[in-house]
Amino acid sequence: MGKDNEVSAREVEDSNSEQITTKFSINVLQLLKSAQMQHGDYTRYRRYCTARLGRLYKSLKFKHGRGKYTRRAITESTVTEVRFLHVVLYMAERAWSHAMEKRQLPDGPNAHQHIYLIGRLRKALKWANLFSHLCAIKGDSRTSLEAEAYASYMKGSVV
Repeated sequence: MGKDNEVSAREVEDSNSEQITTKFSINVLQLLKSAQMQHGDYTRYRRYCTARLGRLYKSLKFKHGRGKYTRRAITESTVTEVRFLHVVLYMAERAWSHAMEKRQLPDGPNAHQHIYLIGRLRKALKWANLFSHLCAIKGDSRTSLEAEAYASYMKGSVV
């Protein structure tokens, strides 16, 4: 009977150690502001975000397969590295910079472009909310707080 208790105690310890996860840390404001300042206008920054996403997908082996594009969802279970959080963050930034690019047209956005602009801002808000949710689960307290502030900023941009 003593051996049975030892085995069950070891199994409990193993399951507890698997549940302990490391918290990721990202300095969100510094990361975004330095990238924005390096690339100047919104068009260059959007292209940088697109290229950065491609590099992140490749390094994470998170490609979308051959043929027709099928989006791979990023959930709590798929976030095993901090770079998965970077993917979500750069998706939000790409949509935001595209909207800002349309807003800065020389003669201003016409009605169709304004509707498109609002759609891109909503998409940026969707990605920012996902980023905030994932950081609340997988990030440390500072990262979670910065992600929540970022999502609030995006929400303010839509309105």
